[in-house]
Amino acid sequence: MSEHPRAATREAHDRRFWWLVAAAVGFAACSAAWLATHPGSERSSIALDEISETVAPLVAAAICFLVARNPRAMARTAWVLIGLSALSWGLGQADWTFREVFLGESQASLFPSWPDVGYVTAIPFGIAGLIALPAFRGGGRRISLLLDGLLMVGGALFVSWATVLEPIYASSSAGVVQQVLSLVYPLGDVFMGTVMILALSRMGGRGRQPFIFLGLGILLTTVADSTFAYLTTVQNFDASNPADVGWTLGYLLIALGALRAMTTPKGEERPVKQTRWRMALPYAPMAAAGLVVAVDSLRGVRLDAFMLWDSLGIVCVVLVRQYLLVRDTRSLGLQLQEQNRQLDHLVEERTRELDHSLEGLREANDRRKGLLLRLVTLQDEERRRLSVIIHDDMLQWMTVGHTRLQLAQRGITDAKLGASLERADDAVQASISRMRMLMTELHPQVVERGFTTALEQYLEQVERDGDLRCTLEGGFAEEPSGTVATTLYRITCEAVVNARKHATESALTVTLSDTRDGYAVCVRDDGPGFVPEGTGYSPTGHVGLSAMRERAEALGGSWSLHSRPGEGTRVEFCLPHAPAISAPPGSGAVLDEELLAAVAGLGVEVPNPTHPLTVLTQLPLASQVDAIEAEALV
Repeated sequence: MSEHPRAATREAHDRRFWWLVAAAVGFAACSAAWLATHPGSERSSIALDEISETVAPLVAAAICFLVARNPRAMARTAWVLIGLSALSWGLGQADWTFREVFLGESQASLFPSWPDVGYVTAIPFGIAGLIALPAFRGGGRRISLLLDGLLMVGGALFVSWATVLEPIYASSSAGVVQQVLSLVYPLGDVFMGTVMILALSRMGGRGRQPFIFLGLGILLTTVADSTFAYLTTVQNFDASNPADVGWTLGYLLIALGALRAMTTPKGEERPVKQTRWRMALPYAPMAAAGLVVAVDSLRGVRLDAFMLWDSLGIVCVVLVRQYLLVRDTRSLGLQLQEQNRQLDHLVEERTRELDHSLEGLREANDRRKGLLLRLVTLQDEERRRLSVIIHDDMLQWMTVGHTRLQLAQRGITDAKLGASLERADDAVQASISRMRMLMTELHPQVVERGFTTALEQYLEQVERDGDLRCTLEGGFAEEPSGTVATTLYRITCEAVVNARKHATESALTVTLSDTRDGYAVCVRDDGPGFVPEGTGYSPTGHVGLSAMRERAEALGGSWSLHSRPGEGTRVEFCLPHAPAISAPPGSGAVLDEELLAAVAGLGVEVPNPTHPLTVLTQLPLASQVDAIEAEALV
């Protein structure tokens, strides 16, 4: 069923229900007016009063049983017991009505009599039904509820006896059984009303509505029973009293509550958080009883036997409740200790597993850093070899070619041929310049000239090219050397290259400083800036940022990037005085399988070992010359 038809059906049910509520209240009001004014004969008023009091509980019992048969209804067991209570009361009232209306027996002869068996039997059924409500699921809660109810009844009875009931019963000429029954009815109703108040204080949501009507019905029957007890005690009970409408309307409201439960599916009841006033509720009548005792003591009034026994009962209930509280607290403490022990055991197991995993991660990370360091070392060695090859072989041959072209130009008299030789010589000189630049890029003379000097020359070259306005600030107390110097230089140059690409014609500042553990470099520009990716690595299709970070981490250092649109870019990195991790052994000219796998995992293309330049690094010098000539012929 879609949501809209379901809401429409519920709205129609609500509308019919509230019409029934209005009808029940209207009937009770009319009955009360009839009994108060007696527009007809006395016998007709008695018949209306007694028959309505008989029909209302029987209707309530029938609807309660229908609710209990509905599998979708909530608190089915509770409604069965409440239905039995209403049925018992209705059967007792039916006997009373038959005797009074049809047999003509007087009210004085009917109390006490057999109908009282039905009335008294209704009380335990009603209490059991209320204790079975969803708010008190669990044996511990129901015992606590029973004790709380006894506390409230004991306190209320103490106050009522001291203020109202004791003078009335002392002056009454009724018999003992009549007085006991007159006291049992309101006490039973008070106990049920107490349980109902505790139940409503623990409920919430739409599922609370049926039990509100149930509580109102119990309240009205309590008023009617109390009025009956008072009037019979003072021998002033009328057969058709307007207060009797409390029984009729009370059971009609119980029937309406059961009817409401038929349209309230399971799951719509919602428990309410127990606030301080809800927990203090059972002790309110006890506080009132204590106040009465204090006032009587100031007035010099002594407690009679009934009040003493009532006080003793209250003390016993408090002691039992305290014992149960201590027992439950101790049980919860033991459960908490066991749970803490199990939790500690689980934490120890998880901690050992985590330590083992962390140790494995540390080993893997150290291995990775070692492989990165080895990769950086091999790259630098390979670059150096290529630079040496270009210098000792190719550059020499190009220099020889340049010399021979100059000698050839001197013996040439043909102007056209001389111009061709001149152009060829210019091309050779340009190639020599490019080779020298390539040598510098492959193997900058950082170690030979010093890092600071090499960096100054590089920044001067960048500024001469007109791309950036470069400034070098600060310095190192001790010049770096070896792999650290080379890595510092290459990361700085990579950062400058990125600035040349993305911050052209901007001001660039390189700051050198010493830290406690190593060397720190900051490269910042006032270019347009950008929004870095969260990973700190290069975006797809670029490798510059990743290369800088990996070079720094390979030596045990750190690297960071800071940039925002319109605020320029700042690259900061720090390297230790010496590599934190040594390269694995066997870092020769040939990459092993483990290093090849590590390089491939970094997303870097693995060099082809059959590349001509790689072959040249492993050939003797004479063979290199032959190879160059062979390449030239091809």
